[in-house]
Amino acid sequence: MEKKLLILSFDALAGSDYKYLKDKIEMKDFFDKASVCDNVNSVYPSVTYACHTSIVTGKVPNHHRIVTNTLLQKNRVNHPDWYWQRKYIKADTFYDRFIDQGYKVASFLWPVTAKSRINYIFPEVLPNRFWDSQVFTVLRNGSPKFVLDLFLKYKDKVDGIRQPNLDDFVTACVIDTIINKDVDVFMVHLTDLDAQRHDYGCQSDQAKLALDRLAARFGKFVQALKDKGIYEQTNIIVLGDHHQKDFHTKVNVNKLLADKLWLLYKKDKVVDYKAIAKSNGGSCYIYVKNDKVDKKELLKILKEFKKDPNNGIKEIFDSKEIAKLGADGQADFMLEGQDGFIFSDYIGGGEKGKKADHGYLPSLPNYQTFFAMAGPDVKENQVVESMSLIDIAPTLSEIFNLNMVDMDGRIIEEFIK
Repeated sequence: MEKKLLILSFDALAGSDYKYLKDKIEMKDFFDKASVCDNVNSVYPSVTYACHTSIVTGKVPNHHRIVTNTLLQKNRVNHPDWYWQRKYIKADTFYDRFIDQGYKVASFLWPVTAKSRINYIFPEVLPNRFWDSQVFTVLRNGSPKFVLDLFLKYKDKVDGIRQPNLDDFVTACVIDTIINKDVDVFMVHLTDLDAQRHDYGCQSDQAKLALDRLAARFGKFVQALKDKGIYEQTNIIVLGDHHQKDFHTKVNVNKLLADKLWLLYKKDKVVDYKAIAKSNGGSCYIYVKNDKVDKKELLKILKEFKKDPNNGIKEIFDSKEIAKLGADGQADFMLEGQDGFIFSDYIGGGEKGKKADHGYLPSLPNYQTFFAMAGPDVKENQVVESMSLIDIAPTLSEIFNLNMVDMDGRIIEEFIK
């Protein structure tokens, strides 16, 4: 019997959500057998693209080099390109190893997989130029015929990237692929919960309804596996990438730097800078322009910012401390936010309001996510007190004999038969 794998990433899933989901009728059979950790540390910064790359590589962001969601682009600060494509990852991935061993892999909105070797790619990409469109961007970066066939079948379900329509569309596409393609490994990224928590708050009614919808979608995936006749041979994973925290104040770090004449902007363009901010929500990188910049003077200014409680700065890390935390060691400084604060790097104007965000240190209390796994190669009802996102790839490498090496995480032996 050939091993198969279904990975479901529920973006912004909290460790505390486990208690709610395990009682949902659609997930009861899964959780009756699953081995679980509801205290999973994310990576730093705890943002979606860094997290999902750590999941597939077993490495911290500083080692796989997806160190945040978007590129640092001086002339596109307000609308930067994202790390959409596989080429940006400077590490081995478990999906490449699966492909090398002859497995067929399909990914749906899994971050940083565009233009990868994955057999069936429905990429998470956005049109970021005035002349582009969503459809053509997806076709260019994914598997064109696969994408177009699914879009034509289920376009009535989608409304741009609005939720919950987008997850409804993705769910239909995944089920169609389970039934009509011979795929061994499915990587599915669902963002409904993340969107609701951002817009309405972590414990909002909208977030609870999103959890209900995720449970319903899970039930549909399981039914499709049964209809296909591959349920018994499929290992199923449900995981989160990070939690979120409610906030009340957004601090514009580039504006603070501009006020000190360390950055010059006109309208929404950076004209020049000695130091520039790159926000991760709950944390913020600071990069200097070149070696001629006086970093001691910059640190003095950052400490002045920290003294003002309105700036919400909890910690200032230098490059060595940043690297030790697993974030971008090429950054010169990093700001960590106080409870209730997030950072922005927006230039001029304004930006969409939110009520919750992430990006903070993964060790914060009540900020963990969870991991659950069940299937023919998994022990039943094992509980691990704590683990990290970087432990997932080593564990899958062990189960599927992928022979991945040089990872930062550990094998969760307790889960493996």
